[in-house]
Amino acid sequence: MIAGENTEDHRISEGERYAEVYEIHMLRCIFCGYCVEACPTEALGMTGEYEMASFSREAQLYAKERLLEATPINTPAMTGD
Repeated sequence: MIAGENTEDHRISEGERYAEVYEIHMLRCIFCGYCVEACPTEALGMTGEYEMASFSREAQLYAKERLLEATPINTPAMTGD
């Protein structure tokens, strides 16, 4: 994460800083859930997605734009129904 400073002319969030660059490297993730527990804004969450195979390392990099996409919750594929 790279933080950006909020100014009076350019305000992104309520606090002093905002996440200018936010990336999650899924190849480094061990799915412990600590990031979800530590997130002060409850912006992160665990999903039922477990198939992480891909043909490129770039596909395992989750940038801020990709993380902001809506994720379907409680679909039959996730619940096993």
